[in-house]
Amino acid sequence: MKLSDWLKATKTKRIVFAERIGVSPSMVTRLCDGGVMPNVVVAHRIWEETKGAVTPNDFYGFVITKIAS
Repeated sequence: MKLSDWLKATKTKRIVFAERIGVSPSMVTRLCDGGVMPNVVVAHRIWEETKGAVTPNDFYGFVITKIAS
């Protein structure tokens, strides 16, 4: 799930989310717009704060699918 979609779905304001994960509101905007990728620490904080709904893979556009054996 994209961070912007999670924020919208949970009606969480970017400024509040930024405070919770320890970044600036402008950083949250850049994360939502794809202008910057989170570092490992920030990605983990996002994952924790969203209770796993937004994963590091969501920022890179990876799609996890089952590979046929």
